[in-house]
Amino acid sequence: MPLSPITARERVIQALRRQPSDRTPYHFRAEPEVYAALRARFDLPDDEAVRVWAGSDIRDIGAICGEGGYGGYTGFGWRDRPLADGTQEDFWGVRRRRVVYDGGAYTDICHWPLRNATPAEIRAYAWPDPARIFDFSTLPALLEAQYPGHAYWTLIEIESLFDRCWALRGMEGFMEDLLAEPELAEYMLTWMAEFFFTRTRMLLDAAHGAIDAVGLFNDLGTQQAMMISPALYRAHIKPRQRRLIEMAKEYGVTVFYHSCGAVEPIIDDFIEIGVDIIDPLQMPAMGVTPEVLHARYGGRITFHGGLDTQTLLPYATPDAVAAEARHLCTTLGADGGYILAGSHLYQVDIPLENIRAIQQT
Repeated sequence: MPLSPITARERVIQALRRQPSDRTPYHFRAEPEVYAALRARFDLPDDEAVRVWAGSDIRDIGAICGEGGYGGYTGFGWRDRPLADGTQEDFWGVRRRRVVYDGGAYTDICHWPLRNATPAEIRAYAWPDPARIFDFSTLPALLEAQYPGHAYWTLIEIESLFDRCWALRGMEGFMEDLLAEPELAEYMLTWMAEFFFTRTRMLLDAAHGAIDAVGLFNDLGTQQAMMISPALYRAHIKPRQRRLIEMAKEYGVTVFYHSCGAVEPIIDDFIEIGVDIIDPLQMPAMGVTPEVLHARYGGRITFHGGLDTQTLLPYATPDAVAAEARHLCTTLGADGGYILAGSHLYQVDIPLENIRAIQQT
């Protein structure tokens, strides 16, 4: 008997529950320049039309919530504000500059407010108060207006504990603190974790079930190994993430964890603290194949990503891209539990025909 028509949201839920569905769910993610190129190539009026054209079942809703995906601002503090030197400063005091490359642009941190701070200055830093900055009361109405009937599976970032600490302190400085000044690192992590905990509870209280999943976004891996050791992750970050996840699950949401790079040594830790979905599956960096990944973790966590944006998508033929997409769906998704997506946002070096090949798979 053929399966009844289902919504995009129902398709993702079926994958999470490992139930039969009409197809593997797909999450389209791309840089703004790729969106613009697809709009021009296929005569699409806006970015939402691109996502519909692509057949994306998931909607990242951070942009709906306000600047930077953090939330609707109350007027206290400021949005990212432009400075006279052309940089922008956020409410943490972190500054970013626009860097142009061949085909596009990105923002890069150029000022870390606690980079050269003494321990006393770090302890005197005025940590932002989410209750004074954010207002999520309009979120359900915004989502209903944008996506009537909750037809798409919705995801929002709630935490970037490691990344935000080094954005304040500087990468080298925070790494040194973890090893040489662990009490100072613990101080920063405690305050940062409390910020995200409070903000997440505010967000989920206001959402009234309109959000399907919350995401933790921390890049803990490099192209060859973890950025910090598993022992440091388990000592300093894992307990705080466990507390946040336990609270979030009181609201019935799914937990999504994004970490680029070689994080295979701590996937079991993610599963232990309640992570439901692991993204983006940079398997060449992790040193595993889809078959190995599924054998080790299939049935215990849902996979998201895996379409290689470094060597496959920019250089392969459309037929090869389509074949790899099918391969991932039949290996990582052998018993459900897989969402097809790139191993990063689609970049400007990916031919549009290769993106179309995924859409037509």
